[in-house]
Amino acid sequence: MASKARPGRIIGGRYRLIEELAAGGFGRVWKAHDETLHVDVAVKEVWLPPAASEAEHRERLLRAAREARNAAKLRDHAHIVAVHDLVVEDDVPWMVMRLVDGRSLEQHLRTDGPLPARRVALVARALLDALGAAHDAGITHRDVKPANVMLTADGQVLLTDFGISVHQTDTALTATGGIIGSAEYMAPERLNGSDDEAAGDLFSLGVTLYQAVEGVSPFRRNTPTATLGAVVLHEAPPPQRAGALAPLITALLAKDPRDRPTAKSALAALHNTPTETSPPPKAPKAPKPAKPPKPREPHPLAQSTITVANDASVLLRVLVDGVVLGRVAGSETSAFKVAPGLHSILVRADGYSSLAWPMQVKPGSTVNLVARTRGDDVLLGTADGKVPQGADLPVEPATPVGRNGFAPWFSLLGGALVILICGWMAFAAYESFAEAGREAANPIGAALVSAVPASGIWGGVNAMAGQTVSRRATLWLAWIISFGVFAVLMGNYVSHLP
Repeated sequence: MASKARPGRIIGGRYRLIEELAAGGFGRVWKAHDETLHVDVAVKEVWLPPAASEAEHRERLLRAAREARNAAKLRDHAHIVAVHDLVVEDDVPWMVMRLVDGRSLEQHLRTDGPLPARRVALVARALLDALGAAHDAGITHRDVKPANVMLTADGQVLLTDFGISVHQTDTALTATGGIIGSAEYMAPERLNGSDDEAAGDLFSLGVTLYQAVEGVSPFRRNTPTATLGAVVLHEAPPPQRAGALAPLITALLAKDPRDRPTAKSALAALHNTPTETSPPPKAPKAPKPAKPPKPREPHPLAQSTITVANDASVLLRVLVDGVVLGRVAGSETSAFKVAPGLHSILVRADGYSSLAWPMQVKPGSTVNLVARTRGDDVLLGTADGKVPQGADLPVEPATPVGRNGFAPWFSLLGGALVILICGWMAFAAYESFAEAGREAANPIGAALVSAVPASGIWGGVNAMAGQTVSRRATLWLAWIISFGVFAVLMGNYVSHLP
């Protein structure tokens, strides 16, 4: 009977089919949603061809029940896909399993090529562990191949599809008298009609590992008959990419099952095989001469942190011990590293400054401060409102001294006026001397420069000495003093730049 399964169908009253994941000779696997537990699961449907006889139909029903029974015995193993439920609906069995997030080894080989030897060693460990548990439980898988090995997204390796597995107590089942399984992975003794033994799983594992590391199946030929002949009569080509795994793979591919290792002995041999995942021990190196001890670096706790949260809408400069450590934009928080000890902390903005806060900073501690504005004042305190004594008054006069204030321009204007006045007086004196045609007396020179204190002192000294001041000397003295005053004013301006 043909299957009528479609996405959206509810199986067993709780498993809603979502999409088909894979299909094989004996069924197909769906992604489904458990409407009761609200989790995604995998549901395997036994696919029955339309021409199947009643006897074959019963055989496949028995096979599905056997697969579920055998897999359920191993559901707690870390490398075997767990089976949760078996539902028979419309005479078709549905097996509910764990949904694996990943893809089969066969799909990986088809799209990405062979695995590196170190990765194949991990796959071998997982599959030998799984087969060892199955064989200890009296279960033979009979269909180990890349299509039944799942590689999960988080790196797990899982053995799945116990559809043709047999238990020691099971009645033998065949497909209309034929041999069930994939010919190129089947052990030679099975093709000769011998009973299914655990050693056959080890041969299939050897073929799977060979294909995983080399990228080709060692016994695959152009026709089924040639493939069967290669399995029985021909030796596999020596592995070229297996490295240290080559002896183990060759032992697993022995034609005589008595020459193959068991799962446990193969696993022990694998643990003793040097691979990239378990590098061989290195020879001890000669001891190096002792070096003088390096000076101890300061412990990270020797550094402390000061954070300033700017609740104002203006740009703040943070000063510690008179040094600008950085700036804090409006409504932002910045952290500054300082050495532990006693520090003076303040903030400035637009010509206004908070009070300097003397604070003892402990090693490895963090001091959290908040800067606020109140009228024309800048306040620096803690989040709970604590401020240093007198912080409600600005330390500096409430006149802008920053780059955007008016004081620098008044300084420049005053300097220009001093230069003009002194220059005009010097020029007037020069014209008077030129008209009179004689040198000026000391009292005239002293009166000429009386507006400038330094010049007046110079004239007084000359008067006491009974000397005269020439008009050229008076002119140069006025200009020098004017430039001196201008330099003082410019220095005052530059010192207040932000």
